[in-house]
Amino acid sequence: MTNPKDIPAANSGAIKIRAGVHESALRRVTRMFAGIGDICTELLQNARRAGATRVSVTLTPSSEDGFFDVTVTDDGTGIQDPAVLLSFGENGWDGDLVRREDAAGMGFLSLARRGCLISSKTRAEDGSARPGWCVSLAPEHFLGESEATVHPDDTAPYPPGTSVRFRASAAQEGEHPGVIRNAVQTASLHYPLPVTFTDQVTPAEAELMHRKAFLDGAVHAEPWKGLVFGVFRNPRRFGLGLEDVNFHGLTIPVRLPGVESVGGVHWKAAADIDSCPDLELVLPARKEAVETPFLGNMRETARLAIYRAMAADDDPRPSFLDWEQARDAGIDIAPAPPELRPWRPGIADIDDWREIPKLEAIGPDALLMDCDPEPPEAQAIWRAAKTGGLAGRIFEADGRLEGYAWYDRIPRITGARFEVTGNGRTCAPEDYPVPAPPRPYEAPLPERPDAICIGFTVRADTKPGRNPNPALFLATDLAFAGEAWSSVDRSLPLVTAGSDISSQELADLLRDAFFAPSDDIDADSRERQESQFEQAARHIATRLLESDEEAIRNSIAGVVAEELFWLIPRDRGVDISVRGRKVTVALQEPAGNAG
Repeated sequence: MTNPKDIPAANSGAIKIRAGVHESALRRVTRMFAGIGDICTELLQNARRAGATRVSVTLTPSSEDGFFDVTVTDDGTGIQDPAVLLSFGENGWDGDLVRREDAAGMGFLSLARRGCLISSKTRAEDGSARPGWCVSLAPEHFLGESEATVHPDDTAPYPPGTSVRFRASAAQEGEHPGVIRNAVQTASLHYPLPVTFTDQVTPAEAELMHRKAFLDGAVHAEPWKGLVFGVFRNPRRFGLGLEDVNFHGLTIPVRLPGVESVGGVHWKAAADIDSCPDLELVLPARKEAVETPFLGNMRETARLAIYRAMAADDDPRPSFLDWEQARDAGIDIAPAPPELRPWRPGIADIDDWREIPKLEAIGPDALLMDCDPEPPEAQAIWRAAKTGGLAGRIFEADGRLEGYAWYDRIPRITGARFEVTGNGRTCAPEDYPVPAPPRPYEAPLPERPDAICIGFTVRADTKPGRNPNPALFLATDLAFAGEAWSSVDRSLPLVTAGSDISSQELADLLRDAFFAPSDDIDADSRERQESQFEQAARHIATRLLESDEEAIRNSIAGVVAEELFWLIPRDRGVDISVRGRKVTVALQEPAGNAG
């Protein structure tokens, strides 16, 4: 870097510099565009700017094995001066069009890597067709390493228009006819002109490419500064993805805002460009927008368009922040009603999809679960809530509603503490005494406690005369001493001596609280892991609630049912006897031969 001290002073012979393009830049033009998708997009955009009314794309066999030719033909005004093809940044379009679209005249660079044959014909001022011409451009012409010769061409498109032919290769580039067709379809989907695709390589009949208005499906539309905003309700239903702005068929991601309603509806803004020179796109491929103050203003205006769409909706359910911002902008959206989703406990298996409860009206005794207990703790809380009459009162907290008066008044549970009493001692579940395992890898079972209590920390409205931190206590019959996300043999269920919970109920709770399958490459299938976990959970539950012998009998019966049934003839019984390491199997007579 030049030292500022070395720069000549203004009064000691100042120097002047001017921008220019170094010849080394030409050697890099073949890398300014990615592939076949860019070529299709650029050629279709050039045809539109030339005033075409239709475009055709034709695939024809090539004389060279593994190759075929792609020809894109339009009926536009044609190219009057072929020199503009290699004068990058120069074009022959109308000055007003260049201003509106910031047309850079660099689209033909998409063909610089492979070369092309171009033929074109224009009209004279009296309407007659001028003589056609053609030129073959190889990569060295785009690189400025040699001159290209323009020849007369009687076969140039008539009436006026332009034809561009280039070579594709399924063997070298993976550009088989299906890939080309898909690229043409992508470039044509939101393009304003009809595009016909003809595959003479396969061959197949001519196909009119499917077209769809970019804002098709929008529930609200409004113009702004040369573009049209469209607002979608649940946009994925209409195929709207990350590309949220359409520039005459070229879709780009601009990150226009979206709004998530409390009811689960997603609102998203998109924009269709008509004539918006203030929106600057990154050249030459125009695959993203330049971050400018105009773009920030565009995003904010799009958000207001979403608010206006929500204001017209019968059930908008905005978050408090969105409701407040809309109100400040003079847009009246109906506030979210006093409805919440009932709270349900989390489970250890994050991939186990369960239906989300629907919104319900809250009652005067509602509570918010404003903490996130681990699955074992949550499952125990849920059982206590069901048996203690709280299940219908506890709702999911939703921070998006903070600010609404009805929401802020609801008392919220901010924590839960379990206390286990046994042998005259009360302690936390993790401190409850557990005997040492009699044998390695055998889960120890603690003595069943006399009582279990859950104390909830509740934060309530702190108006004068009210208890700011009331306590809520709930007697229950279950707690888990094992750590979350641990294996089943470390689950350590604590069940009171007087509990009426069944072995199957406890096994199901163990599954929800602790089962989290491994996705390691050498792990068993999910189904196999789940089956093994459930067998172990039933064994532990039966040992704890019934006896060791019953647990062993049930586990052996379960293994036989799962692993051996397929071996046993349907019409015969089997007696299995195990003594030490010796297994004896006796097949009974078929049912029809008895007696």
